[in-house]
Amino acid sequence: MIRSRLVLNFPGFEKTGAAHQLDRIAHSAAKTGNVWGFASERVSLEPAADGTHAVSTWRSKGGNWQVETRLVQFAWNDIISAYEDAPHPRAFFANFPKFLAFFTDGTAGRYFRHAKRYWGFTIFPLLLIGLFVAVTLAASVYGLGWLGLTGAAKWIAALALCAALTLLLCKWPGERYYLLLTINDWGFARDMVNRSNPAIESRYAANAATVMSEIENSRHDEIVIVGHSFGAVWAAAALALALEKKTGLLAGRNTVFLALGSSLLKIALAPAGQFMRDWMKRIVAEPNLLWHEVQTKDDLIAFYKADPFAALGIEGMKAECRIDRVRYGEAMDRKRYRNMRKSPYRTHRQYILYQDKRAAFDSLLRMFGPFAASELARDPDLIKQIDEAGNLADAEKQRSL
Repeated sequence: MIRSRLVLNFPGFEKTGAAHQLDRIAHSAAKTGNVWGFASERVSLEPAADGTHAVSTWRSKGGNWQVETRLVQFAWNDIISAYEDAPHPRAFFANFPKFLAFFTDGTAGRYFRHAKRYWGFTIFPLLLIGLFVAVTLAASVYGLGWLGLTGAAKWIAALALCAALTLLLCKWPGERYYLLLTINDWGFARDMVNRSNPAIESRYAANAATVMSEIENSRHDEIVIVGHSFGAVWAAAALALALEKKTGLLAGRNTVFLALGSSLLKIALAPAGQFMRDWMKRIVAEPNLLWHEVQTKDDLIAFYKADPFAALGIEGMKAECRIDRVRYGEAMDRKRYRNMRKSPYRTHRQYILYQDKRAAFDSLLRMFGPFAASELARDPDLIKQIDEAGNLADAEKQRSL
């Protein structure tokens, strides 16, 4: 049992600010408390002046235990907005070539080698756009021929009309299938690989400074660094840069790096992603850290069954590393599970949302529950120590059962 924790939480690619993210966490925490028999109260909320994060304090109370959580919610919605808010087709023209670069530099081939399901997600935009091109070209050729155009004039006009109609279809119905969001996501990823966006670089430094300050000032029983999707990339960058500035930052501290549906390999497998490989190597050189990777087969937008360190050839790790492959269906209401599966993006987000049934991989339990995240990673059966009323059984008695 622990009594206090520091959570450094990095979200994924979505235009949601820190305060809104914390509201979502509050909703999920309430649902989680109903499942586990405890109540969570957000005591305070303080947004940072520079907008890079917000700090909130939470108090969780079960039948015979209480935990205080200091939750630092990082934000990069301003950076995402620069990619998402650009009008169509300008954003498409800017980001589609960056997406294609993952094929021309061999990164997509590496995805296929290490996570074929993620490779399928990678080629999806090409397949959908290819379908749009085929349909609009056929319709253009037929329509222009019906109007009496022939020869080179017909084909030139057909290609122009095909391009215009394809761009229209990318907006609708493409937007319904997250096509433009996906292309913008890949554009951001290429800028991250190339280190070509000053806003990303400056946010690395700002996040690292916050992480270093929070850890230095922490007197909590444990520190949990959470990275969901692209958030795992930001979390790794912040921690690695903080460790470079202050050797021994984690000494004597119980620290867990919790990677949920991580997109780290999206960057680290690119030939130009050596900096990310170096950062990951720096993190797992820490003997006081446990790296806990959580993956699910339900999620098409993560590297299911991939060992990130084996894929990158990182050896000689001093950190303890664990990979858990979980099943959402075991922890969710059947109807809610079916509805979630209709959208790959909703499925990808489920790591950070509430579960309907008790499950050891519950991320909200790690933020607000009574167990150390490290011990829960090593021994999922610890959850049996919480009874239906939220009381925590005596550890010695539980071990003897």
